[in-house]
Amino acid sequence: MRIKLVLRLILAFLFATLAAIYSQLIPPFLGESSFLIRVLLTLAAGGVGYVVFPPIARSIRIIAMTMLNFVVHRLSSEVSNQIIKFPRPNTPFSQPIPQVGSVAITRPLILDTSAIIDGRILDIAKTGFVSGLVLVPKFILTELQQVADSADSLKRARGRKGFEIVEELKKIKKLRIEIWDKDQNGKQVDEKLLNLAKSLHGRIITTDYNLNRVAQAWGIEVLNVNDLANAVKTVSLPGESMEIKVVHLGKDKTQGVGYLSDGTMVVVADSAEKIGQTVKTEVTKNIQTPAGRMIFAKLT
Repeated sequence: MRIKLVLRLILAFLFATLAAIYSQLIPPFLGESSFLIRVLLTLAAGGVGYVVFPPIARSIRIIAMTMLNFVVHRLSSEVSNQIIKFPRPNTPFSQPIPQVGSVAITRPLILDTSAIIDGRILDIAKTGFVSGLVLVPKFILTELQQVADSADSLKRARGRKGFEIVEELKKIKKLRIEIWDKDQNGKQVDEKLLNLAKSLHGRIITTDYNLNRVAQAWGIEVLNVNDLANAVKTVSLPGESMEIKVVHLGKDKTQGVGYLSDGTMVVVADSAEKIGQTVKTEVTKNIQTPAGRMIFAKLT
């Protein structure tokens, strides 16, 4: 109330001041009455200013609120339009992170049937080179079950060995083995595996050369056990000497073939007659093939 009274008095003073200034324009033809008229006009203007303050204040408030609402609306509309124009990132982080139970999945390792049957993944995991979350899809276990139920005794033994590998992997502390039992699109097992790895941004552990090539074409990272084995094999440089047991003939009838302890094939020239014997050789060259490293040597 005091603020309103002060504002009314200020407005009355302004009106009175303006009236006093403009009343000086009245010609002094009435003598002393002219001064009295000026005073009355000044007082009347002050009274008008005092009385009309509420309507003026209301109008000023309405105009100010209208202008403020207009500015805020235009500003918010412009900001919204600019935000809409920004491209939305299409990244794995913009989507809900999939889970297995209460475990959040971020770039998991996914086991292929070939890697399980191969068995070397267990030795690799024991050394600590593989750690974290490892997924075993249900359709991989189904394929492993089909191998274990095969009429071929060798395949049946390898399938059963695969299940033993999975159980042994569960015992390794640095690994968390989880079964992925959700449905996956795809007709064949490899197609399902690739779709799963693509959707989870995971990495496939395999020994399948063809699956490796297809996964690379899809842009999926693959950990090939064979590549790792080849990478850690001893490199024999040309000129080095080694002893090798010739076990069978090579493609050329004059060649003999032997193997190092890590499985590396050694082709020895002019050693066809040395089958069953351990011979001294000198390395001539090394070549890397999709199947692994090969060493060529000659007799010394």
